[in-house]
Amino acid sequence: MSAQQPTAVDPITANDPQFVGDFDALYQKTWGPGAIPEKHKQLSGVSISIVERCEACLGWHLKESLRLGATRAELVEALRLGLLTGGSITIPTVRKAYELMDQSKAK
Repeated sequence: MSAQQPTAVDPITANDPQFVGDFDALYQKTWGPGAIPEKHKQLSGVSISIVERCEACLGWHLKESLRLGATRAELVEALRLGLLTGGSITIPTVRKAYELMDQSKAK
């Protein structure tokens, strides 16, 4: 008999579901289809993630950029923008980005 693992519940969702629902709707509207192509938004997200040094955000935006057809060259430029904007303190996050890109075999 196998023991079932409890499903992890996000504490923000558990405590403030209305806010989370509203935030998710705004997030989808902002990052979804619009005047700026989604791929370009996700590449911007890669740059912003570098500046903010958010590896979890970086992983998401890299994955979405690739899903939307971003090339390795486009991702490299997005990383450069983040590094130049954020300064040398972002170098460890840029290194992580290259590790993630190599794992995903970004071309």
